[in-house]
Amino acid sequence: MSDTATPWKPQVRVDLAAGPQAFQHAVEQFRTWAAVQPRPVINLPNGWHTITPQLAEQLLLCNKHNRKLRWPDVFRYAIQMANKRWMKTGESIILTDQGDLEDAGHRLMACYLSNCSFESYVVSDVPHNDQLFAYIDNGVSRTGEDTLHCAGVNGLSNQLSNIIKKLAIPYEEKNLNYYGRMPVSPITNIDILDYAKAHPTLGEAAHLVRNVYPAAARRLDDRNVATFLAWKIKEAYGSGVLEDFFPMLSEESLPPTHPVAVLQKRLDEHETAKGAPLGSAKAKLKLGDTKILALAMLTFNLWREGKTVPGKKLNLGVEDPYPQIERPDEPEQLAAE
Repeated sequence: MSDTATPWKPQVRVDLAAGPQAFQHAVEQFRTWAAVQPRPVINLPNGWHTITPQLAEQLLLCNKHNRKLRWPDVFRYAIQMANKRWMKTGESIILTDQGDLEDAGHRLMACYLSNCSFESYVVSDVPHNDQLFAYIDNGVSRTGEDTLHCAGVNGLSNQLSNIIKKLAIPYEEKNLNYYGRMPVSPITNIDILDYAKAHPTLGEAAHLVRNVYPAAARRLDDRNVATFLAWKIKEAYGSGVLEDFFPMLSEESLPPTHPVAVLQKRLDEHETAKGAPLGSAKAKLKLGDTKILALAMLTFNLWREGKTVPGKKLNLGVEDPYPQIERPDEPEQLAAE
């Protein structure tokens, strides 16, 4: 990913997607090289500037207080820069009146290693203090919940943020597996906000589960899973199908080969496993939220197809694709329901 075509070449190159070990090796290479380079004189007046990878390298050579750089943050910033989603927030690059770089190490390393420029405000005349770094970044970082709350998603911001980040976006990316999200591009606060704005009915589903289907949420042992499942069913098949399926999740008189009854049996094993000694055979039956969602989606699809489960066991192999709930192919099928 590149937005510059100058003859300058960086001293260090790395594919940030290669992971934290490759990243840390590149940082060590850079700092070893930087330690023997002459300190550049950077004449940047206070104000907005385009920070190119070449300028980022020069600024990083002025970084007197090197802290450990975090790969997830650098990777996240690089993705934003590469996708032209870096926002001019006014959060500044800080240089002292003696030329020391005191803030912006992660942003500058993202620019440098991704070869992508970004716009930033620069403050270049902060009075020098040997302990200035200790006073920087002492504020509270904004979370996805904070972002949705500020956007007016009150009351549900924490739940919706978790659903979008842990389930919805990975599900749509087809990066959700039975044990969480596969390591791919980071999900940022703006990604969460964009998704929430594009899918307002997700919030409606959260209210519906909380007010109408609390028993189903308890049976699934996770309100976020129940909300996402209800939303996908309602979006694909309509309210009628949701009203037929969700009450069954807490029904106790189903035939033993009914898909929901088989799911309930597996959830009972999960509940027992939560109190089992760590490392025991029974403890291994505990389910994560993404596995519960996968089993619930498989159950719904079996129920929709009118199938039973003769073996009384929902089979999901590690190599099996993650179940999907998709809108029917025939529009009249949805209309009839």
